[in-house]
Amino acid sequence: MGLSARDIAFITALCGVTTLNVFLLGAVTIALPTIGRDLNFQEGNLYWPINVNSLTFGGLILFCGRLGDIFGGRFMFLVGSLWFAIWSLATAFVPSSNVFIVYMALLGMGSAANTPAAIGLCSSYFPPGANRNKAFSALGVGSPVGFILGLITSGLLTESRATWRSLFYIQAGLAVFFVCLALLVFPKDHSNRRYDKGLDWGGAVLSTTGLGLLTFSLSDSTTAQKGWLAPQVLSLFLVSIVFLVAFIFFEHWRESKNMSVLMPLSIWRQPGAKLGPLVGVVFFGWFSFDTLSYFFTLYFQQVQLLNSLQTSLRFIPMAIAGALPSIAAGYYVARIPAQILMLIGLLVSLASSVIFALINPDLSFWSMAFFMMITIAGVDIVYSIGNQQITVSLDEDSQSLAGSIFSVSTRLATALGLAVTSEIADSVSKAYNNKHPELDAQSPEVLMVGFRAAGWTCFASTLLSMVIVIVGLRDLGIIGKKTRSSEDAEKSDDDNSNSGQSDLKSLK
Repeated sequence: MGLSARDIAFITALCGVTTLNVFLLGAVTIALPTIGRDLNFQEGNLYWPINVNSLTFGGLILFCGRLGDIFGGRFMFLVGSLWFAIWSLATAFVPSSNVFIVYMALLGMGSAANTPAAIGLCSSYFPPGANRNKAFSALGVGSPVGFILGLITSGLLTESRATWRSLFYIQAGLAVFFVCLALLVFPKDHSNRRYDKGLDWGGAVLSTTGLGLLTFSLSDSTTAQKGWLAPQVLSLFLVSIVFLVAFIFFEHWRESKNMSVLMPLSIWRQPGAKLGPLVGVVFFGWFSFDTLSYFFTLYFQQVQLLNSLQTSLRFIPMAIAGALPSIAAGYYVARIPAQILMLIGLLVSLASSVIFALINPDLSFWSMAFFMMITIAGVDIVYSIGNQQITVSLDEDSQSLAGSIFSVSTRLATALGLAVTSEIADSVSKAYNNKHPELDAQSPEVLMVGFRAAGWTCFASTLLSMVIVIVGLRDLGIIGKKTRSSEDAEKSDDDNSNSGQSDLKSLK
């Protein structure tokens, strides 16, 4: 049975808002220099807007995911999306740099609320089958395409009379439209799908603090003058690790007492779910994807010396190609084993990092860069398939939590990817500059040496993701079907149950 008009409207509302969440990051990435000049940012504070947005999103994502399971995905999606719309409009009127930073943090809170809820709603609304596959594919398209559309739109509007503020007008208007659409087509939440053990406040404090500090320290390491040696970066990173370790032990203790937990550790051991390897594949895949996207922007602007508009236009092929992997996942996920689909997508994405590492800046865009831009999107198939697998494997009362786990892994992957590759690129460029002191430190020749090193780092990350697929997901099979390991586990449970019943009868 095909999608009805209401189904299409439902998917449009979900994808529209989640795409806007990522659109924001792409748009601000391009517009930051202009925003900095207009609002009189100090150079050292220029990347704070993106950092604080990542902080609130990464810190609150697990907490909001569990709130979605308690109060219902519909409620969290609408509240988060409306919050996002309100602060998008407010951001268009900001008078100063400090206010802009605060509003970007508030926007991250809205994204943290509606993103995991969208995954849970998609799973609860569509029963397993072709329509659910299509819906998850559409959600998968939103992440890369939203970011790229943000880059393109920002490049077109920032240098025009409309200015960067028009980006937030557009964002606010679209968010309101999708909220109204959701009010019309979203069904009421089913109470029997709720998580009824209550909220784990201790876990919420530990996870929010730990994830927030970790995200911020990773992001700040790319802009701090001393990098990882900056006192605030290293100290906050170590403190975040302490909080996260405490969170794990605290959750284990509460689960052993059958109390409410923010994230039950048992889901990582659930037979057939493959949650650990799936998160690993998504993490290292997004480590490469978002890092390469960032360095592509630097390459066009700092090596080929293009302006924002020219750079944005070169991302159009990437936006178009970004939809193809998720569409393919929706069509083939019920026909081809997930491991094969993931390997194909990652192999295509692997080509992008190789092309970037070997690219000749003197060649035309169509000779090498075009193929670099269209192949990077292959990794997107991993996100779509991973979301489908995790939702069919976890209980109905934890679907929003499932969505938050993948969301936080992609955001942490981005933060770590930029931190690691920026450090590598800077070190390699400085070493090259020391050997060639006649060159300026910011010359295209010096920068390109570091960019190539970043490309090879992303190559290694994608390769590691492929190894995890081969080793950790070798018996995943077709999504929705029971794997051999899960069948063996169920058979073992049945045998144990029958054995227990027999022992009870013999005692009687």
